[in-house]
Amino acid sequence: MANIFFGLNIGRSALTAHQTALDVTGHNLANVQTEGYSRQRVTLTQSLPIQTPQGAVGSGVDAARIERLQMGYLERQIVRVASQNGLDVALARGLEELQSTLGEPSQNGLNAALTELWNAWDALAARPTDASLRAQVLDRAEHLAQVYNQKIGNLEALESRFDEAVSDALGDVNAWARQLADLNGRIAKSEAAGYMANDLRDQRDGLVRQLAGVLGVEAEADGSYLNLRLANGGPYLVNRIHAFEMTATRDAAGHLSGFRVGQGPVTPSGGELGALLELRDTLSPGLREELARWMATVADRTNALHTAGVDRDGEPGRNLFTFTGGAASVAVAPSTGIASIAPGAALTPGTHRLEVVGVDSSLTPNALGNLGAGTLTLTAAGAYTGDPVLNRDYHVRIVSENAAPGNLEGLRIQLFRGDEAVGPVVSFDAAAGVSASAVALGSVDGLAFAVDVAAPGAGTFSSLQRSDGLSTTGLVSLDGGPAVAVDLTGANNLTFTGGTAQGFLAGGTATVNFSGGPFGGTTFTLFGAGGRLAVDPVVARDTDKLAAARAPVGGAAPAVGDGETARRIADLAVQGIFEEIGETAAGFLGRVVQSLGARGRDARVFEEASTSVLLQLDAQRESVSGVNVDEEMVQLLQYQRGFEAAARFLTTVDSLIDTLINRVGLVGR
Repeated sequence: MANIFFGLNIGRSALTAHQTALDVTGHNLANVQTEGYSRQRVTLTQSLPIQTPQGAVGSGVDAARIERLQMGYLERQIVRVASQNGLDVALARGLEELQSTLGEPSQNGLNAALTELWNAWDALAARPTDASLRAQVLDRAEHLAQVYNQKIGNLEALESRFDEAVSDALGDVNAWARQLADLNGRIAKSEAAGYMANDLRDQRDGLVRQLAGVLGVEAEADGSYLNLRLANGGPYLVNRIHAFEMTATRDAAGHLSGFRVGQGPVTPSGGELGALLELRDTLSPGLREELARWMATVADRTNALHTAGVDRDGEPGRNLFTFTGGAASVAVAPSTGIASIAPGAALTPGTHRLEVVGVDSSLTPNALGNLGAGTLTLTAAGAYTGDPVLNRDYHVRIVSENAAPGNLEGLRIQLFRGDEAVGPVVSFDAAAGVSASAVALGSVDGLAFAVDVAAPGAGTFSSLQRSDGLSTTGLVSLDGGPAVAVDLTGANNLTFTGGTAQGFLAGGTATVNFSGGPFGGTTFTLFGAGGRLAVDPVVARDTDKLAAARAPVGGAAPAVGDGETARRIADLAVQGIFEEIGETAAGFLGRVVQSLGARGRDARVFEEASTSVLLQLDAQRESVSGVNVDEEMVQLLQYQRGFEAAARFLTTVDSLIDTLINRVGLVGR
């Protein structure tokens, strides 16, 4: 059986166990305000009993381990949501900055500046020779350029700030990855020695969550280690005690790009870093591109009308606006008959002219083909003197079919240009027989048209049947440079070279794809998202250079005081100058502003949603791992009572030992 001193060991174990429990409870209470702290509990287990003849006798209590109360899957879910929340918060904040930088609608915004310019042109149209009104037009044009350039510059500066934030975030990620690898090593070393590194694990979890808010990552438990890799199965940032640095190069604009982990390229996503990259590389440049397209279209339509008019001296107008800076896009109206223009070598930013400068005088007629019941063959002779429009459609239409098979009796035909009847109606009587040669259809645009007609042996001509058309050939030049022969019946992709005229910039090369519609010349403006707008310096120095009047017709003298060009430019305010979508300038800008606002609103909604989910997960974590003062006080009282009971037990054992030692063996006392 156990000796009397065995009770001292039982009491000692009880005192030690409850003292440990009291210390851990005190540690919990001390960290009640510590973010990320997981409360701890002492697991008390009975000590191994000793065997006696009477049976097994318990040997007291042991503080087996100090547990960290935590749910692993909940922590991993918090990491994922923290990455999404970091992205949502940064994106919402960045979009608010973009909206603030754009500053629309406002009295100092782009739309207000453009409206003032339209109003100035409208006033000039009524009094085109008024010097003060001309000065006002120039002032409003320069003001529009200043406001536009300021907006573009502010957006570029904002992108630079986003880039600086990307650099800072990248530095934080690498620093935290190194700290995480160090904590992994310390935790593994401590737990290998038999100690639970609960506080170090709390630090590690807090560090992972902090890192997840900046970059999309996934956490993987690996025994005492916690590995971290980029989201969606990306490479490891931390593997056990090894940290892998994320590096980046800088592009031509000086922005961080080409991210790598080790030797492998990666595309960071999620977290604040993912949002900053989206703002810097997509949203802000996209907004600048939309504004540049808006401004280039306004400039192009204004320049097209201005160069078509005459100034106060009766000279052809110059481009009013000029673009500078990098150019990669083109603004051109679809109604011009051009499907697309791809800028080539040496073609500088700004408005260029593409026009027909002459028409080949030796037209070759196209065969009209067999109409099924008879043959019509159209010919043309002469020098083309009409409007310089390519792809004119000259053809013959059958107004009334022949009365009977095998002859032309009753047949009536007429020459058309497109859908316009341009020749007299020609009738055939019975004397015409079954064929007629060189039947005159009249002279149009300096060309004398004639038709050969042959009736079949059977059948009749059908009413409203027509030819396949006749496409003219012509000469096209860019900005008044060397003319290039064009035939739209052949290849539509052509390259033009050009020079300068009327303030147009130096020409280069461009690949033009015609859409097949009539083309008589047009302007197109090259622009880039980082380009700047200015008023042509020649016009800016002299208000007389404003082309407010229409160009003379025929040999008439220039009508320098009629204000027609000024009126046409003012009318651009209500015209759908963005033809592909049928929007006015104000409508296009309003849609851009609305789209940005809608994106910002959606970002705020997503931010609220992910924040709400994160708060719910935090609440769940707190219910499991958080310190509850009331609960800890109850635990404190329980362990205190246990400690007091153990002390009382030891007092009792001590009394028994005292009796045994000091009183056993004394007789007669």
